[in-house]
Amino acid sequence: MDPANRTPSPDLYAEILHFYARQMHLMDGGDFAGFAKTFAEDGVFTLAGGRGVLEGREAIRAASEAAEARYRGGQPRHWFDMMIADRAADGTVATTYYALVTVTGRDGSVVLEPSCVVRDTLAERDGELLNLTRTIGRDDVDRPPAG
Repeated sequence: MDPANRTPSPDLYAEILHFYARQMHLMDGGDFAGFAKTFAEDGVFTLAGGRGVLEGREAIRAASEAAEARYRGGQPRHWFDMMIADRAADGTVATTYYALVTVTGRDGSVVLEPSCVVRDTLAERDGELLNLTRTIGRDDVDRPPAG
């Protein structure tokens, strides 16, 4: 990739999409330890609505596992789209994308959670992508006030 061009190559963009698909399959499948391992050992995860900052894989794993209770036995699905990615001079990639979470109940009902904007910093370590940082902004509580 040309260092003057911040847009990642099509191959890297596809790798990023696969990374997120794998990451969310782990989360939605209840593999919270596997999900946490997609973050750097010292990864930082900033929760929406000022609910706190998680530092390190163990904190991310524990919080992800605890958050499962909000689905009340339903099956969550995380949907990411409209992703932009910019490569920094240090080789990290900043991504910004929209996220939706649906939860399908055992009765077939579907609940749509508030939409979010997610900002991540990714880096390649030992030949694989890892999340260095994630910041989630919910559109209902983190949206700046109208001008």
